[in-house]
Amino acid sequence: MYAPVATRFVTYDVSLPKVAADYRDRIVAMPEMTEWAAAALAEPEDIEELEVEL
Repeated sequence: MYAPVATRFVTYDVSLPKVAADYRDRIVAMPEMTEWAAAALAEPEDIEELEVEL
């Protein structure tokens, strides 16, 4: 399992066997992952440079 899969399991509330759930939880709790998640939540909904005028 790698980080993007672990986050999908959390997002979609996937039921996992205990061993897999423990592993997922360890990945999600890593300092790098918590920092990445906090940075993602801090991003604005809209990125002005990417907005296209129609």
